[in-house]
Amino acid sequence: MPAAMNVLGRRGRPVLGGLHHITVLEVRGGARMVVCATLSWYLAVVLGINRAPIAAVLPAVFTLSGIPLWAPRLGLYRLGSVLLGVGIAALALRLLPVSTLSLALVMSAGYLGSILLRIDGAPSQQVLVSAVLVFGVPVSGYPEQRILENLVGIAVVVLLAPVLWPPDPRDVLAGRLDTYRDRLDHLLKDLGGHPDLPPLPQEAAVGEAEGLWHQPHDLGRDLRRARQALRWNVVLRRSPTTLDEVGHRIHLAERTAAPLHCLSAQLQAAGRPPAARPARPAQSPAGHPSESPDPLLDAVRHAMTCALGGTDPTELIAKAREIDRRHGPPAPTDPYDSLFHGILLLVLDTLDDYRRAQFTGR
Repeated sequence: MPAAMNVLGRRGRPVLGGLHHITVLEVRGGARMVVCATLSWYLAVVLGINRAPIAAVLPAVFTLSGIPLWAPRLGLYRLGSVLLGVGIAALALRLLPVSTLSLALVMSAGYLGSILLRIDGAPSQQVLVSAVLVFGVPVSGYPEQRILENLVGIAVVVLLAPVLWPPDPRDVLAGRLDTYRDRLDHLLKDLGGHPDLPPLPQEAAVGEAEGLWHQPHDLGRDLRRARQALRWNVVLRRSPTTLDEVGHRIHLAERTAAPLHCLSAQLQAAGRPPAARPARPAQSPAGHPSESPDPLLDAVRHAMTCALGGTDPTELIAKAREIDRRHGPPAPTDPYDSLFHGILLLVLDTLDDYRRAQFTGR
């Protein structure tokens, strides 16, 4: 096994990332996890719960894989999941013999419990894991011991993790939004046949868009979490309104994700931009070749990336409107070009709403 990390690449495929790619946030995250896990183990041993309290370490490992501001919320979810799972297993050990059929019943009950305690819409696997592990160790006192170990680990994570080198949620969200913006810009360049890039096969275009359209929704969800978490964090105590600027850009990404997804699907289905068709000119009025086979798509792309970056897109929106007026609507006999043109105008109208709300009067 090479000394490298397996991470997701830009197109959603696993790639090898060397140690030189580790960021400061990742180093702090690792240190936070080690400190919380070590302290949880130490406290569980000192309190006489167990000489090797593995369960006390697990909350730090699983809960601190994300932003530490979420730790209190995820820790409480984990505690509820552990209590339910241990309760299912303890009840089964009291009423049923240890057998294959009993295990099937415990797993069925654990799965139903994981559905009841969903975390962000996904079943909580901790219920099932706790139920199976406790049922597999039919020793008197083990269920209570596992609950106490988890209580210690969760208490350390909830109380300590949010104050250990907490990253500013605004910087984290802005960095993720910049990544989405760069991927979106590259995808629209690829699908639009931009001359600066080699042609992209359809399979590669699908890989480029894989997971892209879920990112604005995820950013919006994490923005709402960050607003709630900032109210209770003693280190980053500030008003949730500090997230307003990046929040407006995330909201723009959410509003435009659906039409841009539809636009990219149309481009992928056609295999080439509509401007490559004879009905749409590919030359500027001065007779010089345009920068892109479809100048309106290129102008909307520039305005979109500018707005997502937090810059005033007024001039770029005006340029896109002028290109639309100069080229005129597509031929009514071409429904594909009409749909393509309508989606671009919808995105442009959304950008105009964002511009009026954020930059008018500045």
